[in-house]
Amino acid sequence: MRRALLTLLLLLLLLLSAARRTDGTDGTDGTDSTGGSINSISSIGSIGSVPAPGARHRPLWPPLVPPSPGPWRGRRDEPPLSIDLTFHLLRHLLLLARAQSQRARADSNRRILDAVGR
Repeated sequence: MRRALLTLLLLLLLLLSAARRTDGTDGTDGTDSTGGSINSISSIGSIGSVPAPGARHRPLWPPLVPPSPGPWRGRRDEPPLSIDLTFHLLRHLLLLARAQSQRARADSNRRILDAVGR
């Protein structure tokens, strides 16, 4: 599966470079050095072919532009919300609930043992 995807990607890249050469965006007129057209897949070139030095290449996507700076915001008055603090409070509440449950169970057990007369 991986090999098929890589092969497909490589073929697509080669076809894009061939299309770029045929529309004249690389500084040529769409013909090879013998005067023939380079439209055919057989003339795309080998996998290891290297572009000529100084050849122009158009980027595949526009260049990244940094976001424009927005209005400056001052520091907040309240402390930042933290998920760590939330989990700490939850853990603390669970410990308090467990301790309260254990006290209630101990009290219930004491009453039962007093009633049985042990």
